[in-house]
Amino acid sequence: MGISSASSYALSRIHPSMRGTVHSVFNTSFNLEFDGNLLHVGSIGGPLSCIGLSVDAEEMSSMLGSVRAGDRALLHNGVVRIYSLAGVSELAVADVPRRDCSVRPLSKVMRPGMDIEVSGLLRSLDLLEQTGLPWTERSISAVSALARFSALCFAADEQGDDQVDVDRFQAAERAVHGAVEYLMGRGLGLTPSGDDILMGFGTALRYLHGTLAPKTTDAFFRAVAEELPGRTTAVSESYLQAMCAGQANEDYLDVLALLDSGNYGELPSAFDRVLSMGHTSGADSLLGFAAAFGCLL
Repeated sequence: MGISSASSYALSRIHPSMRGTVHSVFNTSFNLEFDGNLLHVGSIGGPLSCIGLSVDAEEMSSMLGSVRAGDRALLHNGVVRIYSLAGVSELAVADVPRRDCSVRPLSKVMRPGMDIEVSGLLRSLDLLEQTGLPWTERSISAVSALARFSALCFAADEQGDDQVDVDRFQAAERAVHGAVEYLMGRGLGLTPSGDDILMGFGTALRYLHGTLAPKTTDAFFRAVAEELPGRTTAVSESYLQAMCAGQANEDYLDVLALLDSGNYGELPSAFDRVLSMGHTSGADSLLGFAAAFGCLL
């Protein structure tokens, strides 16, 4: 079976010879698990996953009709073979077209008006009506802590990482760690809403501040890494690990490319593509994305 594209990060996590299983199956995709690493197999009709690969839509439909969670998988000589009751399905992962799904941070302070444009568009989406996270006082406090941490990063962009007031940084670090602790694993589904918020926030945080304030922003990613083991689902853990490694799904990379180019006219359709992912995952992740821009909805 031909693969149209694959994430470089995803392929770097698998070895020439591995045994695994089908981890989970969805309406339009499925996950394979090899030695604790998940490999998402999706259709070219959707955005490329930073932990996966994409195949032709018709071939995907055929595979989804046969694979089941728990089916045995074997990777050998660049070919993944999935053994199901309906037969053997093959995915040739060697020499496939690869995409670098790394988030490329801004090389300078964001262009004037970008935050206003993004905030206005995200406010119009009524994300709070679509999020899967109960919007309690504690949830508001956690997302507000993320926004305040990003505000500190904006200050570090201008002053320099080493010029940030130590007491202010330590207070923000404690607050963001508390927010991560509260949000991680909170909600239903294979990627709980709280995790999706963290992923959207981390993607925007790296984009906005990863070049000018890497030491300050790293406090957030350290907090996520420290909380991760055993705190959430295997699927969500894989995506959070990828986010900490600077990776993002194709739909978010498209949003960042539009921001880079200043082509704000196409942002509404790009946000809509993100919003369409999962039951509430798109809205949840955009809520985190908004917090990084200082937009509290």
